[in-house]
Amino acid sequence: MSAPILFRDDDSGFFDWLDANSTGYFVNSERNPRPAYLVLHRPPCHHFDRSPQVQWTKNYVKHCAIDRKELEAWAAREVGGELTLCRTCFG
Repeated sequence: MSAPILFRDDDSGFFDWLDANSTGYFVNSERNPRPAYLVLHRPPCHHFDRSPQVQWTKNYVKHCAIDRKELEAWAAREVGGELTLCRTCFG
């Protein structure tokens, strides 16, 4: 299993990834991920509306993967936590 792709200070790269991987997943986490905040989203999530007034990958970074299990394994292995599901994406 490969490591998720990290987007930090790279909004355009993150949005390019979302456009190219509409069936993938991403974790929104604090810049230094911790178990208490690891939220799993799908690319069409309306919480990420691409507003240019927001720096989407500055204070909160994005860990992206095609396979949800890859992100679950990353959270357990690297952060010691479990993913919380976005209620909009998975509600």
